[in-house]
Order: sequence, then C-alpha cells, then structure tokens
Amino acid sequence: MSACCEPQGYDLVFNDREARRAAARYRRSGLTTLPRRTVELYRDGTIQGETLLEIGGGVGDFEVEMLCAGVRRAVCVDMSPAYDAVARELLAETGLTTRAERRVGDFAAHPDLAGPADLVAMHSVVCCYPDARRLLSAAAARARRFLVVSFPRDAWWIRTAAPLLNVYPRLRGSDWRFFVHPAATIVRAVTDAGLVLVRTEHLRFDVHAVFARP
Repeated sequence: MSACCEPQGYDLVFNDREARRAAARYRRSGLTTLPRRTVELYRDGTIQGETLLEIGGGVGDFEVEMLCAGVRRAVCVDMSPAYDAVARELLAETGLTTRAERRVGDFAAHPDLAGPADLVAMHSVVCCYPDARRLLSAAAARARRFLVVSFPRDAWWIRTAAPLLNVYPRLRGSDWRFFVHPAATIVRAVTDAGLVLVRTEHLRFDVHAVFARP
C-alpha cells in the first residue's frame, strides 16, 4: 500500500494533547456545529436508525450524543489511537461504555474494521484523506439507510488557506494533509455506491450532506 493511499503519522497531529483539548471543549460547550447538526436531524426524524458507525470519530463526543438521542449501539473507527483513552473517559462519565466500540485503522484501506450500520457519519473526515472516492465508497457500502458527510466548501478562499494549514503537519513529519475535494467528486462517489442525495446544507465553511439508500 502506497503512502498516498494509506497515510501515516496521523497520531503526530491528532495526539493525546489534542484529544484532551477536544474533550474539554465538548464538556464546556457541547458538540461543534457539524456533528450537532446531525444529532438535530436524528432527533427530528430526518435521519433514522438504531446502529451508528462513525468514521474519524475523535474523542467520541458525537457517539455519546447519538446514544443519548436513541441510537442503540455505536462503533467508531479512527486513524489515530491517541483518542481512545479520552473517549473511554467520556463514555464512562455518561454510563455508555457497554453500548460503544472503538477501532483503530484506515477504514478506506481496511473496511472490514466495521460491519454495516443503519447510519454512517463522517464529519470533517473527507478533508483529511487524499483519496476521497475510496473513503466514501467504503463508507457508503456500510450504510444500510443513511450516510451523513460534511466537508469543506470548494471555495477559492478555502483552497488558498489549505497550504497554510498543511505547514504544521509537514513540520511534525506527518503525512496528514488538509484537502479540499470538489463537491461533485464527493457526491458522485456516494451516488455511484447506490445512495441518493436527499439533503444539502451549505454553511459558512462547510457542506453538510445527507444521503439515503433507496
């Protein structure tokens, strides 16, 4: 497997320090905009399901909120192992440990890390992976009912900022990079896998898209 397809060194950027910072932010202010929007859509019935798979779930704050909202079981697959300890702390605090699982690995390269789920979610994950089509195809294949994907808007000012955001990981020796994939590429990858785009919300920096299986 070439490095361009299976990036290495994500734990150099997404490390224990960043994990604890993210958990502290969640305890203080709740979910950030994109995962919070998905929880709202679940609560109002726009998206449904009893099982959840989140790819790139970080500290697991989204899983906590979705389990509290009614999801029966959640699985998180993340590229970096540095978030696991903090994620376990959050699950323990809310008494949800037995309803959630965490697995470490590159889901696009190893989709067998998780089985199918009613709802698959990826918040700000496509922008962290070089081969968007490969990642989205693997995610869509696991979605029984819905796939929720958020990604940066393909705007000139976001594309201009990307090289600046990539200075830090380069200095750290990490392969992680910030990518601005065209929206058409993202939508086509999912629809080619058999899902239909049913909802799109354009926010200031991001697009929040919902796909459903017919």
